[in-house]
Amino acid sequence: MEDLELEKKHLAWTLDEYEEIISDTNLKIRNLPNFYKGDYDKMMEEKARLLGKKEVIEKSKDKPYFARIDFKSEKDMDVCYIGKVGVTNYDKKIITVDWRAPIASLYYDSNIGAASYLAPEGKISGDLLVKRQYDIEAGELVSYSDVDTVSNDELLRPYLGVSADKRLKNIVATIQSEQNKIIRWDMKDNLIVQGVAGSGKTTVALHRIAYLVYNNRDLYRPSRYMVIGPNKFFGDYIANVLPDLDVHGVSQNTLEEMAIKFLGEDLKVESSLKIDDDGGRAYYITSLKFKEVIDKYFRKYTDDLIPNKDLIYKDFKIIGYEKIKDVYLGVNTETHKNLDIRIEKTIATLEKEILRYKDVILQRLLDRSLKDDDLKKIKDRESLKKELNTGGSSILKGYFKKLIKTPKEMYAEIIRNEFKDGDKAKEILKGNVNLEDLTPLIYIKYLISGSGEFERFKHIVIDEAQDYNTFTFDVLKKILRNATFSIYGDLAQSLYDYKSIKSWDEVKDVFNRCEILNLEKSYRTTTEIMNEANKINKILGYILAVPVIRHGEDVHYIRQSNIKDDIISIVTDMKDKGFQSTAIITKDQKKCDFIFNLIKDEIDVKRVSDEEKFESGICVLPSYLAKGLEFEAVIIPDVCDYNEDSKTDMKLLYVSMTRALHVLNILYEREVPKIFR
Repeated sequence: MEDLELEKKHLAWTLDEYEEIISDTNLKIRNLPNFYKGDYDKMMEEKARLLGKKEVIEKSKDKPYFARIDFKSEKDMDVCYIGKVGVTNYDKKIITVDWRAPIASLYYDSNIGAASYLAPEGKISGDLLVKRQYDIEAGELVSYSDVDTVSNDELLRPYLGVSADKRLKNIVATIQSEQNKIIRWDMKDNLIVQGVAGSGKTTVALHRIAYLVYNNRDLYRPSRYMVIGPNKFFGDYIANVLPDLDVHGVSQNTLEEMAIKFLGEDLKVESSLKIDDDGGRAYYITSLKFKEVIDKYFRKYTDDLIPNKDLIYKDFKIIGYEKIKDVYLGVNTETHKNLDIRIEKTIATLEKEILRYKDVILQRLLDRSLKDDDLKKIKDRESLKKELNTGGSSILKGYFKKLIKTPKEMYAEIIRNEFKDGDKAKEILKGNVNLEDLTPLIYIKYLISGSGEFERFKHIVIDEAQDYNTFTFDVLKKILRNATFSIYGDLAQSLYDYKSIKSWDEVKDVFNRCEILNLEKSYRTTTEIMNEANKINKILGYILAVPVIRHGEDVHYIRQSNIKDDIISIVTDMKDKGFQSTAIITKDQKKCDFIFNLIKDEIDVKRVSDEEKFESGICVLPSYLAKGLEFEAVIIPDVCDYNEDSKTDMKLLYVSMTRALHVLNILYEREVPKIFR
């Protein structure tokens, strides 16, 4: 009882400190014009910083901290209250410790007793005396408990058995030791994380970004980090999560968005899931074998770039093609690796050559013009004099510009030559491409122009990486050459089996320093749901997910009588149970549209497609867009649509089943699929 009163007093003191910091910050903002007289830009920069600080503290007031640790080292006794964000008052007193701070790792990784953590100054050893968890809601202490380890199913269960929104709010308090290891992994190393469905891959990925931004804030701005997600719904998700972790300015892209930025061209990208019907072309053109085809084409193209054509300006010969070719072929391609730089070096050398011999060239032209009193020739000669005084810079640039093909032109030519597919080549030239075409296009652009502004990035997070092939990873490594990578995925959820990696070892071979770590525990679904989904994992030969011991209802296998009435009845039942999010997940977009049109007049339902944004509540969506999402209840209609002999279909079904937090309803027409019997 005494401890409870002390904890309540501490919480009240913390909230008072927060209010005082907010009040002091408001005062500072009001007085900014007096401090920054005549320097408007600096004043606005400081104002933005103060407003950001105030916003973070105001958002933290409802739950300023979630844990406490008492740690006695040789020198100090530290009592740390750990929150989503660290807060220090204007007297430099620490009110709450940021979960990303080195000492906070004791909460996630250490048991009571002898413990240590790694600080910037080295290893700090001592004794962990107290590890306490708090349940604080709306600034009120609901309860607290002393714990030995965060990795305890009993302690996790209350956090997991709630709605998706509340799970997200509590996630920092429940990070597990194996997840924390990944989050705090050294930034200098590349990392591959194989995580089963519901293991928290995306959560770990975003918290790793938050951790790296916080701990390297004196070295790199948040804009030096990039998250590459599978679709725009993922972007909507992280746009909410990262600011909640006090992270702003991290670049967020899908591979398609990144490709369009890098290429600098408008492309119409067909991104819907489709079954490969082109003899394996999709897999081939995203493999390292196709990279060799492009390399061979590019070597020939660059070797033959200079035509047997002199440099002519208004009928005046400036320099012969033999000299241009000698200079171009003499450029060191090891130090001038992309074509643009090679051409820039060639132009710079030729400019010096022209300046050295400009008087000889002018005399030759002067002699010629004396024999011809044509007024136009005289004007052309005067214009040429000006050009030669700059080394013929614009003439040379114009000469080479005509020789360079665009990435689309090169790629179309390669496709025409490699596959004898003129129709596909024409579509590429129009800018109509498939997702798998992006990797070759990016690579060709890289060979022409190098990395460009993408050199600024220092760390890249890739989510749902199992859907990429080796060539894609190789290209990303090249254009993001100053960055390290954290790569997250689940081979069991590789929906594009016809063009995706088969093993993480393939990816490891692409990178020099790379570790592969596994997340085998599933925190999303109940034991009953995960056990059913594991039946698919078993026949596919993948690692079985280990569910947290959280029981719920058995999976409901329901024989369809009238699909419309059946779905409406189940949705109504889920609503009566108090669920805020129910998803009807179909095999494909066609069935999604059919179901939506069937029930839209009867219940308030949203449709999710490639063009339509995900909303909470009741929604219907195709399986390939469900990756990374979670719902309190899931309905899978027409389970017989999934072919048990198709690896892709089984993966689609696995993804659909593992979206459910609490209840899974599977509708069948004739009989329950044999894999579940």
